[in-house]
Amino acid sequence: MSRSSLLIAGLLCSALAACGNQTEISPVLGAITQAAKGATTKAKGPAAPPAEVTRADLAQLKVPVIKGELKSGNATFYLVPISVKGNVQTWSTSDKLTVTFRDSVMSETRGFGPDIMQSSGPTLAQLRSGNSTHRRSYVYLDGGDQLIRISYDCTARSAGPATVTVVGLQHSTTHVVETCTANGASFTNEYWFENGGKLRKSKELLVSEWGHLELARVIDGG
Repeated sequence: MSRSSLLIAGLLCSALAACGNQTEISPVLGAITQAAKGATTKAKGPAAPPAEVTRADLAQLKVPVIKGELKSGNATFYLVPISVKGNVQTWSTSDKLTVTFRDSVMSETRGFGPDIMQSSGPTLAQLRSGNSTHRRSYVYLDGGDQLIRISYDCTARSAGPATVTVVGLQHSTTHVVETCTANGASFTNEYWFENGGKLRKSKELLVSEWGHLELARVIDGG
C-alpha cells in the first residue's frame, strides 16, 4: 500500500473512531510530515519523489477534510472532524494532532508541543466584515509545561478580492487581514472568504516561535 493510501486509511480511522488504539499524540511533527508528503528515502541515492495526496484521494473519505501546513516545520497534514458541540468543532489527524475551531476560527490545538490551550477572540462575522476592532486572549502551554497568557488588541481590514488554489481547485474570495499587537509584539492572521461568507482558507498564529498554521478547507462535506 502506498504512503498516500496509508494516510487516507489513517484519516478514515480518525473520522470513524473505529480502528482501535492509535499512535499517541506526539509533540514532534516529523512523523506526520513524512506521512502527509508520502516521502520515502532510499538507502543510497536521492530521495524518491513524494506521493501526492489528491482531491480524489481525500474525497474517498466522504467527510469534510482540512489541509494544514506548518511552514516553519515544513509539515503538511490533513484533518477530519471528530467532535461537534454547538459552534465548536474539533478536527484530528490520523495520529491525533487536533485543532479546535470556534465559529470556524482556530481556538485550541493539541499535540504540536507548544499549544493553544484556550483562547478568546473575534467571531467569524466580525472578521468577515473586514472592519473590526477586537481583543484576543491566548493561554499557551510552553515547552516547559507552563501556562502563559497573552492578550492582544487587534483590527481586521479587507485587503480586497483574491483567488486562492486549494488542492488544485481555484476559489474566488475576499482577503481579510487581522493585525494584533501587545507590548511591542505583533502578528498578522489572514482569512479568505468566499461569496456567502464561507471561510475557505486561513493563516492563523499557532505560537510565535513556530509561526502560523495555514488551514484550507478542501472537502466541504460527504
